[in-house]
Amino acid sequence: MNNLSLSAKIFWGVLALLTAVNIIQTTANLASIYPRRKPVALNFAGQKFDGLQKLLKNEKYIGYYTDQNIDDAHPMMELLQAQYTLIPLILDPNDIEHRYIIVNCVNIPAAIEKFKALGARPITKNNTGLFLVERPTLRP
Repeated sequence: MNNLSLSAKIFWGVLALLTAVNIIQTTANLASIYPRRKPVALNFAGQKFDGLQKLLKNEKYIGYYTDQNIDDAHPMMELLQAQYTLIPLILDPNDIEHRYIIVNCVNIPAAIEKFKALGARPITKNNTGLFLVERPTLRP
């Protein structure tokens, strides 16, 4: 670089400066077009069914009742994740002719009325509207 003339040094210096400015502007433009995604917390719907495995360890089949339309995406996702969480237990959707039934309702008073009408008693409940009920009259 020592053997370059002054005008060549100025030329290369200006070219390097313009290139740096161009890179900075391009990066800023791309950042405005493609903003960074914020991390999203994973919501595993099956977590609300944790702990039921211990209570149901001797059962093979239990009922699953919900007041939601099981053909919709979210209720179906909850059912599938409940089934995954409770493996090897088999959930029987919307069949209440079992000794144990998971009652997963949005409307908690309606859920309570439902299992009272069945003559079932709650074994456990969580704050998401999930009840595990037992029908003592049905023995395996």
